[in-house]
Amino acid sequence: MRPEWERRQRPPRVGLSVLARAAVASLVIVICSGGAVAAAVLLQVHKIVHPKPLANLPKPEPALKIKVEPVKPGGPRTLLVLGSDRRSKRSADAKVGFEARSDTILLIRLDPKRHRVGVLSIPRDLAVTIPGHGDGIKINEAYTDGGAKLTTETVKNLFESATGRNFPINGVLDVNFKGFQEAVNYVHGVYVDVDRRYYIPPNTGTSAIDLQPGYQRLVGSDALAYVRYRHTDSDLFRAARQQDFLRQAVTQPSVQKLKSIDQASRLLQVLQSYFRFDKDFLSTKNIFGMLKTAVALSNGHAPVNQIPFSGVTDSPDPETDTRLFISQSSLQKLYTQFMTGEGTRNPKPVKKTTRRKTVKASGVSGMENARNLGENLAVLADAKLHFPFYFPAYRTVGSRYDDNGPRIYKLKDGKGKRHEAYRLVIAAGGAGEYYGIQGTTWMSPPFLDNPDRIVTQNGRRLLLYYDGSHLRAVGWKTPKASYWVSNTITHEIANTRMIAIAASLTHLKQ
Repeated sequence: MRPEWERRQRPPRVGLSVLARAAVASLVIVICSGGAVAAAVLLQVHKIVHPKPLANLPKPEPALKIKVEPVKPGGPRTLLVLGSDRRSKRSADAKVGFEARSDTILLIRLDPKRHRVGVLSIPRDLAVTIPGHGDGIKINEAYTDGGAKLTTETVKNLFESATGRNFPINGVLDVNFKGFQEAVNYVHGVYVDVDRRYYIPPNTGTSAIDLQPGYQRLVGSDALAYVRYRHTDSDLFRAARQQDFLRQAVTQPSVQKLKSIDQASRLLQVLQSYFRFDKDFLSTKNIFGMLKTAVALSNGHAPVNQIPFSGVTDSPDPETDTRLFISQSSLQKLYTQFMTGEGTRNPKPVKKTTRRKTVKASGVSGMENARNLGENLAVLADAKLHFPFYFPAYRTVGSRYDDNGPRIYKLKDGKGKRHEAYRLVIAAGGAGEYYGIQGTTWMSPPFLDNPDRIVTQNGRRLLLYYDGSHLRAVGWKTPKASYWVSNTITHEIANTRMIAIAASLTHLKQ
């Protein structure tokens, strides 16, 4: 006979396909970066918790000896995901005393009541108090000194000391770089809207990367290099890339196809070979609770909101002291945004198309005429494309086009079909800030799924995609192609300017 709590908390009686989608949503919601991917693929408890062993996989990683706070099944929960360069205890590096470091510290708030998923990355250079070790220490040193357990205590102390309120952590996942690559490869990669050129050659002492700009599918080492990159910008930009990677992963067609119990069970086994979970994470009771939360989030298509770690300042001498600092008041604001979504939630979705009065981009502040420059680029691009090359007649003041001109390339969809594509990269003026124009003959890229709103501007039907109150992208389609304007990785371009740029898109024959 089942125990009473299990009978009370039986999974809701919904269709198997809905449960499958909910389970996959749970998986992707906790796909993180810098070596952090984790999942709770929960369809049938007995098959998930006690699956048939798979051949050619390393033994499951040992559980983390961390006590987390319990949460009612289906209730809101906070997950702490740590990405590290930790080696397996069986590796040669571990045997010679390799010191692991935390590369990513990411918090995920799953809140079905508020219908939201909040994602907050903590900069690894943030100066904090590490309990039992001292003050003003970089937070990533907590992992070196005491692994996931001390890092968990440090994160809790960071918010609780600033707010005087409990900061519950209901699950901890620790993933190494190998685990991240294996998980991304298992779902056949993630389509990512890469904002610019990323290049560091091998053997330079810094992690190598070689990525061209534009919408593309990233797998394995390329995905890892992208989410770990911070060579020419900062930890704050890396956090934004990681959060953006997570959101784009949610819509992947290859992930949406993971609907069978056996597929979900196999994926979790792969993850268990490279991830470490807190000792209660895979318990039957927690599995039930996660499933209820997942069903609620999946049925409602809960948005994933990036919460910028704002209010951070450099040290007085950043060249010699690379620590970052944050005030107690800024931490209090972050606590509220993360726990409640205040000021970070998407606007309420509107299904009907909203008509806006005609607005000239020239009348929007902070815009400049760029038609002649765009025409010069179009002369080169049109000769290489079999669909119209649209460029912005107006761009933000002080921005400039990438010196290499538009990138013309072939883009493979999920079925392997090759589509024409181009990417126009525009430097916004600030360090690390790039926005861009994407065009492709792929008519249904995942990037354009589920717009938050649709407006008609200057006769053009624009698809609006928000992250909180900020527009992250504006898209539109013609009978021949799909187009979109991508905001910078930190959403620096104002909403009115994003819409003005999209409405001003034109081509040589117009």
